[in-house]
Amino acid sequence: MAEWFESWFESEEYLKVYKHRDEREALQLVESIISITNIKNKSKILDLACGAGRHSIEFAKKGFLLTAVDLSENLLNNAKVNAQNAEVDIDFIRADIRDFYIDDKFDLVLNLFTSFGYFESDEENFKVFKSAYDHLNENGFFIFDYFNKKYLEENLIPNSSLRIEDGEIIQKRRIEKGRVIKDIIIKKNGNEKYFKESVKIYSLDEIKSKLELTKFNIKDIYGSFDRSKFDESLSNRIIIIAQK
Repeated sequence: MAEWFESWFESEEYLKVYKHRDEREALQLVESIISITNIKNKSKILDLACGAGRHSIEFAKKGFLLTAVDLSENLLNNAKVNAQNAEVDIDFIRADIRDFYIDDKFDLVLNLFTSFGYFESDEENFKVFKSAYDHLNENGFFIFDYFNKKYLEENLIPNSSLRIEDGEIIQKRRIEKGRVIKDIIIKKNGNEKYFKESVKIYSLDEIKSKLELTKFNIKDIYGSFDRSKFDESLSNRIIIIAQK
Protein backbone atom coordinates (compact mmCIF):
# COMPACT_ATOMS: atom_id res chain seq x y z
CA MET A 1 0.00 0.00 0.00
CA ALA A 2 1.35 3.41 -1.00
CA GLU A 3 2.23 5.86 1.76
CA TRP A 4 0.27 9.12 1.83
CA PHE A 5 3.10 11.28 0.52
CA GLU A 6 3.63 9.07 -2.52
CA SER A 7 0.19 9.86 -3.98
CA TRP A 8 -0.16 13.44 -2.67
CA PHE A 9 3.22 14.71 -3.83
CA GLU A 10 2.72 13.13 -7.25
CA SER A 11 -0.57 14.97 -7.77
CA GLU A 12 -0.84 18.12 -9.88
CA GLU A 13 -2.79 19.79 -7.06
CA TYR A 14 0.02 19.66 -4.47
CA LEU A 15 1.85 22.68 -5.85
CA LYS A 16 -1.43 24.61 -6.08
CA VAL A 17 -2.00 24.18 -2.34
CA TYR A 18 1.44 25.62 -1.58
CA LYS A 19 1.67 28.19 -4.36
CA HIS A 20 1.90 30.97 -1.74
CA ARG A 21 5.40 29.66 -1.03
CA ASP A 22 7.16 31.63 -3.74
CA GLU A 23 10.61 32.61 -4.92
CA ARG A 24 10.69 35.79 -2.82
CA GLU A 25 10.14 33.81 0.39
CA ALA A 26 12.75 31.26 -0.69
CA LEU A 27 15.29 34.01 -1.38
CA GLN A 28 14.75 35.58 2.05
CA LEU A 29 15.24 32.21 3.70
CA VAL A 30 18.39 31.47 1.69
CA GLU A 31 19.93 34.84 2.49
CA SER A 32 19.18 34.29 6.17
CA ILE A 33 20.88 30.86 6.14
CA ILE A 34 23.94 32.30 4.41
CA SER A 35 24.14 35.04 7.05
CA ILE A 36 23.70 32.60 9.95
CA THR A 37 26.29 30.06 8.75
CA ASN A 38 28.74 32.39 6.93
CA ILE A 39 29.02 29.63 4.33
CA LYS A 40 31.54 30.49 1.63
CA ASN A 41 30.81 30.81 -2.08
CA LYS A 42 31.17 27.57 -4.09
CA SER A 43 30.49 25.51 -0.95
CA LYS A 44 28.64 22.22 -1.47
CA ILE A 45 25.05 22.01 -0.24
CA LEU A 46 22.75 18.99 0.13
CA ASP A 47 18.99 19.68 0.14
CA LEU A 48 17.20 16.69 1.69
CA ALA A 49 13.56 16.59 0.52
CA CYS A 50 13.97 19.46 -1.95
CA GLY A 51 10.43 19.41 -3.35
CA ALA A 52 10.11 21.64 -6.41
CA GLY A 53 13.57 23.04 -5.74
CA ARG A 54 12.81 26.61 -4.62
CA HIS A 55 15.61 26.81 -2.06
CA SER A 56 18.17 24.82 -4.05
CA ILE A 57 17.67 27.12 -7.03
CA GLU A 58 18.16 30.28 -4.96
CA PHE A 59 21.37 28.85 -3.46
CA ALA A 60 22.59 27.83 -6.93
CA LYS A 61 21.92 31.35 -8.24
CA LYS A 62 24.34 32.60 -5.59
CA GLY A 63 27.13 30.32 -6.77
CA PHE A 64 26.78 27.34 -4.42
CA LEU A 65 27.10 23.74 -5.62
CA LEU A 66 23.81 21.93 -5.08
CA THR A 67 22.74 18.32 -4.75
CA ALA A 68 18.98 18.04 -4.20
CA VAL A 69 17.11 14.88 -3.19
CA ASP A 70 13.42 14.01 -3.24
CA LEU A 71 11.26 10.92 -3.62
CA SER A 72 8.57 12.55 -5.77
CA GLU A 73 9.12 12.25 -9.51
CA ASN A 74 6.49 14.96 -10.05
CA LEU A 75 8.23 17.48 -7.79
CA LEU A 76 11.66 16.65 -9.17
CA ASN A 77 10.42 17.16 -12.72
CA ASN A 78 9.08 20.57 -11.68
CA ALA A 79 12.38 21.32 -9.96
CA LYS A 80 14.37 20.44 -13.08
CA VAL A 81 12.23 22.73 -15.24
CA ASN A 82 12.51 25.53 -12.66
CA ALA A 83 16.30 25.10 -12.50
CA GLN A 84 16.56 25.14 -16.29
CA ASN A 85 14.46 28.32 -16.46
CA ALA A 86 16.72 29.89 -13.82
CA GLU A 87 19.78 28.77 -15.80
CA VAL A 88 21.40 26.97 -12.88
CA ASP A 89 22.97 23.53 -12.70
CA ILE A 90 21.76 21.29 -9.85
CA ASP A 91 22.36 17.58 -9.34
CA PHE A 92 18.84 16.24 -8.71
CA ILE A 93 18.55 12.73 -7.26
CA ARG A 94 15.36 10.71 -6.81
CA ALA A 95 15.67 8.80 -3.53
CA ASP A 96 13.94 7.99 -0.26
CA ILE A 97 15.69 9.97 2.49
CA ARG A 98 15.28 7.02 4.87
CA ASP A 99 18.02 5.12 3.08
CA PHE A 100 19.71 7.82 1.00
CA TYR A 101 23.49 7.75 0.88
CA ILE A 102 26.06 8.95 -1.63
CA ASP A 103 29.82 8.91 -1.27
CA ASP A 104 30.18 12.69 -1.01
CA LYS A 105 30.50 15.31 1.73
CA PHE A 106 28.87 18.72 2.02
CA ASP A 107 29.41 21.98 3.89
CA LEU A 108 25.69 22.48 4.52
CA VAL A 109 22.73 20.10 4.70
CA LEU A 110 19.15 21.39 4.60
CA ASN A 111 15.84 19.90 5.72
CA LEU A 112 13.29 22.68 5.24
CA PHE A 113 9.55 23.35 5.17
CA THR A 114 8.60 20.52 7.57
CA SER A 115 9.99 17.81 5.29
CA PHE A 116 10.16 15.58 8.36
CA GLY A 117 7.91 13.35 10.45
CA TYR A 118 6.18 11.75 7.47
CA PHE A 119 6.95 8.18 8.47
CA GLU A 120 5.19 5.93 10.96
CA SER A 121 8.09 5.08 13.26
CA ASP A 122 10.44 7.38 15.17
CA GLU A 123 13.37 5.32 13.92
CA GLU A 124 12.44 6.05 10.29
CA ASN A 125 11.83 9.74 10.93
CA PHE A 126 15.10 10.38 12.75
CA LYS A 127 17.16 8.65 10.07
CA VAL A 128 17.31 12.04 8.38
CA PHE A 129 19.52 13.32 11.23
CA LYS A 130 21.98 10.46 10.72
CA SER A 131 21.94 11.03 6.96
CA ALA A 132 22.64 14.73 7.45
CA TYR A 133 25.51 14.01 9.84
CA ASP A 134 27.07 11.35 7.61
CA HIS A 135 27.02 13.65 4.58
CA LEU A 136 28.59 16.66 6.31
CA ASN A 137 32.19 17.76 6.30
CA GLU A 138 33.71 18.36 9.73
CA ASN A 139 32.24 21.61 11.15
CA GLY A 140 29.55 21.59 8.45
CA PHE A 141 26.07 22.90 9.27
CA PHE A 142 22.67 21.21 9.36
CA ILE A 143 19.60 23.49 9.13
CA PHE A 144 16.40 21.88 10.39
CA ASP A 145 13.05 23.65 9.88
CA TYR A 146 9.96 22.18 11.56
CA PHE A 147 6.74 23.32 13.19
CA ASN A 148 6.53 24.20 16.89
CA LYS A 149 4.47 21.58 18.73
CA LYS A 150 2.89 23.87 21.33
CA TYR A 151 2.06 26.63 18.86
CA LEU A 152 0.56 24.11 16.44
CA GLU A 153 -1.61 22.51 19.11
CA GLU A 154 -2.92 25.89 20.30
CA ASN A 155 -3.41 27.49 16.89
CA LEU A 156 -4.50 24.69 14.58
CA ILE A 157 -6.97 25.91 11.95
CA PRO A 158 -9.53 23.09 11.60
CA ASN A 159 -10.88 24.07 8.19
CA SER A 160 -9.84 26.22 5.25
CA SER A 161 -10.60 26.47 1.54
CA LEU A 162 -8.74 27.77 -1.47
CA ARG A 163 -10.28 28.74 -4.78
CA ILE A 164 -8.34 27.54 -7.81
CA GLU A 165 -9.01 28.41 -11.44
CA ASP A 166 -11.12 25.33 -12.05
CA GLY A 167 -12.50 24.50 -8.61
CA GLU A 168 -11.77 24.46 -4.89
CA ILE A 169 -9.30 22.87 -2.47
CA ILE A 170 -10.72 22.14 0.99
CA GLN A 171 -8.38 21.30 3.88
CA LYS A 172 -9.53 19.77 7.19
CA ARG A 173 -6.98 19.51 10.01
CA ARG A 174 -6.93 17.61 13.29
CA ILE A 175 -4.47 16.21 15.80
CA GLU A 176 -4.79 12.49 16.37
CA LYS A 177 -2.46 10.00 18.10
CA GLY A 178 0.47 12.38 18.15
CA ARG A 179 0.19 13.36 14.49
CA VAL A 180 -1.27 16.36 12.70
CA ILE A 181 -3.61 15.01 10.04
CA LYS A 182 -4.79 17.01 7.07
CA ASP A 183 -7.57 15.76 4.79
CA ILE A 184 -7.46 17.43 1.40
CA ILE A 185 -10.50 17.45 -0.88
CA ILE A 186 -10.02 18.70 -4.44
CA LYS A 187 -13.29 19.70 -6.15
CA LYS A 188 -13.00 20.24 -9.90
CA ASN A 189 -15.58 20.13 -12.67
CA GLY A 190 -18.08 18.24 -10.53
CA ASN A 191 -15.51 15.64 -9.46
CA GLU A 192 -13.71 15.15 -6.14
CA LYS A 193 -10.27 13.79 -5.28
CA TYR A 194 -9.08 12.95 -1.78
CA PHE A 195 -5.57 13.17 -0.38
CA LYS A 196 -4.05 13.16 3.08
CA GLU A 197 -1.07 14.51 4.99
CA SER A 198 0.03 12.89 8.25
CA VAL A 199 3.01 14.31 10.12
CA LYS A 200 4.34 13.17 13.49
CA ILE A 201 4.48 15.93 16.12
CA TYR A 202 7.75 16.12 18.07
CA SER A 203 8.59 18.54 20.86
CA LEU A 204 11.70 20.70 20.79
CA ASP A 205 13.19 18.61 23.61
CA GLU A 206 12.70 15.39 21.63
CA ILE A 207 14.33 16.92 18.55
CA LYS A 208 17.26 18.36 20.51
CA SER A 209 17.82 15.02 22.25
CA LYS A 210 17.97 13.14 18.93
CA LEU A 211 20.30 15.70 17.37
CA GLU A 212 22.65 15.47 20.35
CA LEU A 213 22.54 11.66 20.24
CA THR A 214 23.59 11.94 16.60
CA LYS A 215 26.59 13.97 17.90
CA PHE A 216 25.43 17.31 16.53
CA ASN A 217 26.35 20.48 18.39
CA ILE A 218 23.28 22.74 18.55
CA LYS A 219 24.51 26.27 17.85
CA ASP A 220 21.25 28.20 17.92
CA ILE A 221 17.47 27.89 17.80
CA TYR A 222 15.23 30.48 16.12
CA GLY A 223 11.48 30.92 15.91
CA SER A 224 11.63 31.99 12.28
CA PHE A 225 14.14 32.73 9.55
CA ASP A 226 14.12 36.41 10.48
CA ARG A 227 16.37 35.17 13.32
CA SER A 228 13.89 35.96 16.09
CA LYS A 229 14.60 33.88 19.18
CA PHE A 230 12.49 30.81 19.69
CA ASP A 231 9.51 31.28 22.00
CA GLU A 232 7.52 28.14 22.76
CA SER A 233 4.22 30.03 22.97
CA LEU A 234 4.69 32.54 20.14
CA SER A 235 6.93 30.92 17.51
CA ASN A 236 5.19 28.93 14.81
CA ARG A 237 8.48 27.37 13.65
CA ILE A 238 11.52 25.67 15.16
CA ILE A 239 14.66 26.55 13.20
CA ILE A 240 17.66 24.64 14.53
CA ILE A 241 21.21 25.47 13.52
CA ALA A 242 23.34 22.40 14.24
CA GLN A 243 27.00 21.76 13.49
CA LYS A 244 29.03 18.59 13.09
